Amino acid sequence: MHSSPRTIWLAAVLGTGAWLTWDRFQVVERRLVEVQSASATKAEMARLAEGYVQIAEMLAGARNEKQCEQAMLEHRLTSLEGSQRFTDSELSAQEQRLQSWAAVWEGKDPKDIETRIEAVQASVDQRKRDLEQLTRDAARLASEERSRLEALDRRIDPLVIGRDPQRLWEACVGPVVQLAGDATVGSGVLLESRQKPGSEEYETYLLTAWHVVRDIYGSVDRINSPVQARIYHEDGTTEIEPARMIAYDAPLDIAVLKMESTRLFPNGARLASRERLQQAKIFDAIYAVGCPLGNDPIPTAGEIAATQHKVDGCTYWMISAPTYIGNSGGGIFDARSHELMGIFSKIYTHGSARSTIVPHMGLATPLDLVYVWLDQVGQGQVAQIDTQPQLTNASAQRSE
Repeated sequence: MHSSPRTIWLAAVLGTGAWLTWDRFQVVERRLVEVQSASATKAEMARLAEGYVQIAEMLAGARNEKQCEQAMLEHRLTSLEGSQRFTDSELSAQEQRLQSWAAVWEGKDPKDIETRIEAVQASVDQRKRDLEQLTRDAARLASEERSRLEALDRRIDPLVIGRDPQRLWEACVGPVVQLAGDATVGSGVLLESRQKPGSEEYETYLLTAWHVVRDIYGSVDRINSPVQARIYHEDGTTEIEPARMIAYDAPLDIAVLKMESTRLFPNGARLASRERLQQAKIFDAIYAVGCPLGNDPIPTAGEIAATQHKVDGCTYWMISAPTYIGNSGGGIFDARSHELMGIFSKIYTHGSARSTIVPHMGLATPLDLVYVWLDQVGQGQVAQIDTQPQLTNASAQRSE
């Protein structure tokens, strides 16, 4: 079948088979043939005119479809060109990186590369271990700091520790013992037990007032005899342990005894430092603990009323904590740190015919004078103090 000139003209307008299907083209061609061969009746001319209109509409639709397809094709080509440019840029950058890596590793032995990788891995592992150790150290330091802060709180505020009766008992009441003779009774203070080097044995010292031991002995001939010390436990039980005197000073009214038992005594007083004792001043809160009238240890609260109270040429602290007969030899404790600061010695009385005790005017020997005396008599180990005295202007027996 040969195409007519009009068929060729339609192909030029529509394009070669891209925009109309072959069946659609055949329909148009048949309609044109019908128009050429038809008779020229009015009805037929009207029908032919309608056919030409349909052909025109079909041609217009085909033309619109071609324009849409062409626009979509141009958009797709534009997108592909952009993607190609991006891909070319990425490939160029990748090529540069490969060239850079090639320059770095050119001539390198694979074993060297593996060695470097292993070294880097080892470094990373070590850093990880270091970080883990730092974490553990930080946790430990935090715990230690928390403990130190709690201890500081207890030292700063006596009410904080005062709410813990057990701890307060162990620090201030447990160390106090009763010393009794046939016609006298007094008190003493156990110091912390210390283990002998290279041994399982302990040594424990006891501080008291000299006049308490003197009255218990009743005679100088018995000075080497043991003194019985009644030790108290928190559950109310007691036990008696002998102690022997190793040194005393009558003007200072102080005596040191050593427990004969070599076992560990659980409750011993901690001694205040020289620096703390030198800083003592009036209104410092204290506890006085002793065995008045032969009773179990009784704590009373008060303050330092004076630090330079003179009696017979000796210097004492005056305290306002209530005390009575039998408190002699007992302990004066710092209400904040609960450290032993002095040994109770005397109490004021009023009247000559019938003396009345003034319980809030007690006198205590401060431990700084005791430390000097212990060093002078070669017993510095009792308080674990320096061999050289630090109070150069103080006398062990008197202070002017």
